[in-house]
Amino acid sequence: MAAASGDAGNRADAGHLRVRDFMRHEGIALESPEERLSPDDTLMKGAFLHRELRRGLLLHVSDAIEERAFTATSLLPEELSCIFFLEGSVDLAIGGRRFAFHGEGGLAEGVAIVNSCPEHFARASRGRQHLRHLVVSATPEWLHRDALEAVTDGTGGARLLRNHLAEHRWTLTPRMIDLVRQIFSPSPLVPELRDLYLEGRAVELVAETMAAVLRSDRREAGGATLTRQDAVCLQRAKDFVEAHAGEPMSVEAIAREAGISASGLQRLFRAAESRSVFDYVRNVRLERAFTALGRGEATVQEASAIAGYTSPANFATAFRRRFGIVPTAVRRTGLS
Repeated sequence: MAAASGDAGNRADAGHLRVRDFMRHEGIALESPEERLSPDDTLMKGAFLHRELRRGLLLHVSDAIEERAFTATSLLPEELSCIFFLEGSVDLAIGGRRFAFHGEGGLAEGVAIVNSCPEHFARASRGRQHLRHLVVSATPEWLHRDALEAVTDGTGGARLLRNHLAEHRWTLTPRMIDLVRQIFSPSPLVPELRDLYLEGRAVELVAETMAAVLRSDRREAGGATLTRQDAVCLQRAKDFVEAHAGEPMSVEAIAREAGISASGLQRLFRAAESRSVFDYVRNVRLERAFTALGRGEATVQEASAIAGYTSPANFATAFRRRFGIVPTAVRRTGLS
């Protein structure tokens, strides 16, 4: 989750994060309402920490002033992100979903987002503001190796990690509030012990997050689940869309290939993907257009056709809504 949130590497107390600090990382693209940004222009200044505490367990802390409005875009890997906002506002877009975070000097809510497969990620800052937030990110490998056994409901924990782009919000316990504050204001320690101190608290935050989410899920249990046959039909439909994304298609044609009625297919996509069949098709085509632009294989006009748009203006609007960045910026920076 911190992939495009302002880290300039695996270090602390960076002081100033400039345009060049973002751009030296492969796969990150920047966009700003300011027409001209030089590599030496400062985007953020203050205290930062971005540290891999253990393989697969990352901690990102910001206590900084954002000097300018900007959008940073990158590819987000598979991970569980535990997010705690104390101050400031940030908008995120991951895949086809949007998330908003806001803090006003206090800490009352935790947010967990599950990303079960790599997705395009855009982080938008609204302009000059004081930003204080903490993110603990854990890969599936770390979670399966080090965390699931610490959760009473291990089966539920594994199921949680497969719930792509699920967002969970809950009221923090006094212990979690204390853990976040300890990370922001650690006791004076010799450098050799600081990472161990931070790791212990980060691990506890992940465990507390998973426990809170699982408790919430149990309270809300009882929703519809897909049968095995439903899952087979859904996968057939997705495979057909992937294979024929560049061709005209109808819900009826997709349903016929999947072996289900058109209304049944719409029901499956609503239940499993939280979107209509054509929303899914549109996203597949936009993903292909993004990849073609990022690799330099298509102009904006050609990418518009790949995505199924006859109007470049409509394409640009849909593209920005999906990825948080305009097509020309992706082509200019070569993000893919």
